[in-house]
Amino acid sequence: MFFGSFAGFIIVVLVVVIGVNYRFSVREMVNSTAFYQQNNLNQLDKQLNIQMTEIENISLAISRNSNLQEYLNEAGADSYTRFTNASRLTIDLSNIAFSMPIIQSIRVYVDDPPVSDYQGPVTYVELRNLLEEQWSETVENSDFSWIGQHVISTNKGDLPVISFARKIYTPGYEYKALVVLDIKASDIIKLIQGEEPDSNRVLLDLGLRAVTSTGDIPAEQYRDTVQDLIHNYNVNINDKGNIRYHDSLVVWSKLFSSDWILMEVTPWSEITKGSVRTAEVLFSIGVVAVVIALIMTLIISKQFTKPIILLLKRMNSFSLGNKDKPMINDYHNEFGALFNGYSVLVDRTTELYASLKQQYRKQKEAEIQALQAMINPHFLYNTLDQLNWMAIEAGEERMSRVLELMGRMFRIGLSNGESIITVEKELTHLECYLQIQQIRWGEKLSYVIEVPEAIKALYIPKLTLQPFVENAIIHGFHGRDTGLIVITAVLSHEDVEFKISDNGVGIPANWKRQKTRNTGGYGIRNVRERMIAYYGPAYDIGISSNPNTGTLVSIRIPEMREKPASKGG
Repeated sequence: MFFGSFAGFIIVVLVVVIGVNYRFSVREMVNSTAFYQQNNLNQLDKQLNIQMTEIENISLAISRNSNLQEYLNEAGADSYTRFTNASRLTIDLSNIAFSMPIIQSIRVYVDDPPVSDYQGPVTYVELRNLLEEQWSETVENSDFSWIGQHVISTNKGDLPVISFARKIYTPGYEYKALVVLDIKASDIIKLIQGEEPDSNRVLLDLGLRAVTSTGDIPAEQYRDTVQDLIHNYNVNINDKGNIRYHDSLVVWSKLFSSDWILMEVTPWSEITKGSVRTAEVLFSIGVVAVVIALIMTLIISKQFTKPIILLLKRMNSFSLGNKDKPMINDYHNEFGALFNGYSVLVDRTTELYASLKQQYRKQKEAEIQALQAMINPHFLYNTLDQLNWMAIEAGEERMSRVLELMGRMFRIGLSNGESIITVEKELTHLECYLQIQQIRWGEKLSYVIEVPEAIKALYIPKLTLQPFVENAIIHGFHGRDTGLIVITAVLSHEDVEFKISDNGVGIPANWKRQKTRNTGGYGIRNVRERMIAYYGPAYDIGISSNPNTGTLVSIRIPEMREKPASKGG
């Protein structure tokens, strides 16, 4: 999962980098292409303007040719005169055509034309036949006009030409003839192509008519493109500029003093070809680099995961009953520390397991001993019961009372092996003990027990209060004729506080350092140990005493409203 996510992340980063690089490279490529084409078109526009202006000036010179004017103005002359004038005119026009290689032919549309020499560059055509030409509408409403690329018939076959037509008028402004200069389309195309023969370029006049074009796009299609740019893209075609049009880059140029618009259309795929190739190369290199990086990562990750896998296998095969094989110690890095730590953990676990087995064995032995020890109280209780009946039969009422109270104490002390009893039973056990002491002391010993009924329903570890009362009678009243013991209990927040006070002789200041006697001291210590086992730091036993005034014992334990799980007797 991690390896796949890492590979996916690298691939996403690679794609983003290639995408950003492609976007910026395409932008730079388009800008540089547009800048280069713009400058190139500007230069070509200048050359075209010079060439076309020269053709227009030649046509203007022809319109003012004296031989042409004489021929047109002497329509009623004899045939010889007209032939002579026509011959001189043909020579003049032929000289012009031969002097400029770009001119393919010169056609003169005139009424009653002279005979033409079809082997020469000059041809005379009946003026009324002008209407049969496809381009006649182009020159109909204009004194002069450029005619887009078309085909004419020559002695060398059909040739594509670009023509310039100019109407000829008499001094009286009467339309007499039309002179058409046919320019070799190949020469204009070469001029438009410049050093890029595969470019898609078109030459437009100010009427946005396509004069000629290069490349694979027909000239007629350019007119629709220009109209769409003007009307739908708000393009000013009479200035230089560039725009992305569909899947092409369109760049155009028109000089301020020029009557021509040069436009170049470059397919977008051709411009971005270099960027696409770069992106493909980068992607290929990136894929190879990613594959190598992933393989290296896989190898390195296996080197890292091999010790972990080895450790996991050792952990899964670990068994307390079987001796574990020693861990390898070939690693002197973090893995070595991990293996050493695991070895230490295994050793400690084994030691702990052995210790727990020993404790469990001792616990079982203790339980057996406890079960055996429980027989003795039952035996004593039954024996006391028999002694009680014997005392009654013998008339020993005091002894019978003592035996009865001791039986009740044994019954509560057994409690079916339970270590937690109600406060009420604990007080009953304590009161039996006090009554036995009263039988011994008589009226010299008195006691008061003031415990609310709500507290009596709570639970307490058995034999918690009796050792302190026993300690008060044995030590507090030693050497005294009388004694008073008061037992009280109150609820404080979530705790129960028992207080046992007496009016005995008190406790000596060094009582904690005195050797523990068999009577009293052991019972108090036992209570403390059991409190720690049950409550931990939540309990508190406080003892305060003043010489000859008595002792106050305060026992604070958590309030237990329900009987907890038995912890043993």
